[in-house]
Amino acid sequence: MALILRGSVRALQAAAQHIASRSMSSVAAGKWQIVGSACITRPPVVCPPMTSLEQQYYEMITTIEEENSLKSDHEIRVEQDRINLEIMKTGEADELDLEEASKQTAIEFEDSCLEELKSFESTHLDKVNHEVKDIKSINRALERSLILVVKQKVGAAEEWVFPHTPWQPGETLRQTCERLVQETCGSDLKVKFLGNAPCGFYKYKYPKTVRKEGFIGAKVFFYKCQVRNKDGSVIPGTNIVDHQWLTQDELDTRLKQSYAKSISKFLVSDR
Repeated sequence: MALILRGSVRALQAAAQHIASRSMSSVAAGKWQIVGSACITRPPVVCPPMTSLEQQYYEMITTIEEENSLKSDHEIRVEQDRINLEIMKTGEADELDLEEASKQTAIEFEDSCLEELKSFESTHLDKVNHEVKDIKSINRALERSLILVVKQKVGAAEEWVFPHTPWQPGETLRQTCERLVQETCGSDLKVKFLGNAPCGFYKYKYPKTVRKEGFIGAKVFFYKCQVRNKDGSVIPGTNIVDHQWLTQDELDTRLKQSYAKSISKFLVSDR
């Protein structure tokens, strides 16, 4: 009986070692590379045009405020000028301060303001946006949020993605993304990271021709950050072929469908 038990124990130990060795080899052959990616956004610079509903609400609130408001100094001055004019018509000018009445009236003041307004040339928002046609410019679409996308080398291929770089031992994922911004965009573009935790996740497999060190693919963790200097320029890094500042509507024309679906889960619409 003892010999049978010893044989069973040895058989179980051998089976466990075999299973462990197979699992370790499968893990080694199927490792995923950890990658940090930065979602760099430029928030709107100016307020967008009001929608029809917002315009109706604005007009309603303006009407209510005008009805409930007290008279301004100018409105009181207009009324006093009318009283002075009626007194002068009746010939009872002795009751008026002629020096005060001979000054510029409220109506004359309004006329001079209207003349000055006619000479003022405003720059309409549509005109500003029309002038900035460069899709690489951070100063386009001032009423929309812009997101930086880059054409980055992935082996022999070039893909439109958010800037990304592999994680290095000893770094946190946020530190990886901070290093990424410096390497990808240069020192001219200043950004502020929004939190210490990733906001999104994406996983993809590498082409067989570029699988190195046993990595079968990448697990990408996204971090959000905002541009702090509106005049900052992007100085592309060594692996960056091209870059563009796009609105959320324009992302679908550049990004793969699966990639765009993943990032849409953490992007907030600006419409």
